[in-house]
Amino acid sequence: MRMWQLLALASAAYLALGMLAGPRAFARLTVGPGVIAAAVLAGIAYILIALAMVALVSRLPLSWKWQLGMGLLFAGAFGAARLADMRLPGQPFQLVGDLLLVLMAVFLGTLASRIIRERNMLVPVALVAAAIDTWGIYWGFVAEVGKKAPEVVQQFSAMVPGSAAAGLPVPLLSSVGIGDFLFMGLFVGAVYRLHMNPRATLWALFAVYLLVPLAFAAVSVVTGSAVPLLPGLLFLSFAVLIANRRQFHFSRAERYALLYAGAVVAAIILLAWGVKRALT
Repeated sequence: MRMWQLLALASAAYLALGMLAGPRAFARLTVGPGVIAAAVLAGIAYILIALAMVALVSRLPLSWKWQLGMGLLFAGAFGAARLADMRLPGQPFQLVGDLLLVLMAVFLGTLASRIIRERNMLVPVALVAAAIDTWGIYWGFVAEVGKKAPEVVQQFSAMVPGSAAAGLPVPLLSSVGIGDFLFMGLFVGAVYRLHMNPRATLWALFAVYLLVPLAFAAVSVVTGSAVPLLPGLLFLSFAVLIANRRQFHFSRAERYALLYAGAVVAAIILLAWGVKRALT
């Protein structure tokens, strides 16, 4: 079966899961062990389907023009779906819009992966992405938009079917932002194109999106605080680097350069955090 056919099947599975395990489906049920188990399974199934879509798009033998064209096509369809939801009651195209967001981001991310010409380039790209996302989530653009216009962040995120989507008390992923899918396409696309370790990469991403929200939720239960927004690219980037750690070969000078660059980025983030904390 060709990759396009598999991608169509994965997209259909995405829509079917969203309809069967979305908020409306769970709203009619009484919360209990069986419902919670179903919600957990729905969340796990979502992660697997989304990663399958990322892998399939990354493996499509397309030129950069086709990748750009498909990304723009899905971007237009995504904008139309979100605009329709704003004008119609009940947001009837929410699920379709989520699917289009995923496809748009992954195609554009796979296109962007072409800037990574050799394996070692993946390391600085991943480190910079992790630093920028951490900054944006807690102190930068995303943090400000999340406070002033949370509906905007929601529009550019795909809701995860199951517990979080239905408001059930299960610590699973609630939504995945467009940036996560964009960089999944970038990283996985580069891993496939450069013949690195795609299987380990996909399993590492699955573990991250399953276990990291659980860990943060456990901490919130112990401390009694709310679960914070998670910088997905931070964990995604390190998962990709760890899964492909044997594929990188740096000279001694290059290792020191990466170490110094990482230390500078960390110092800037800590300094900015300290200044903002002192001023608030």
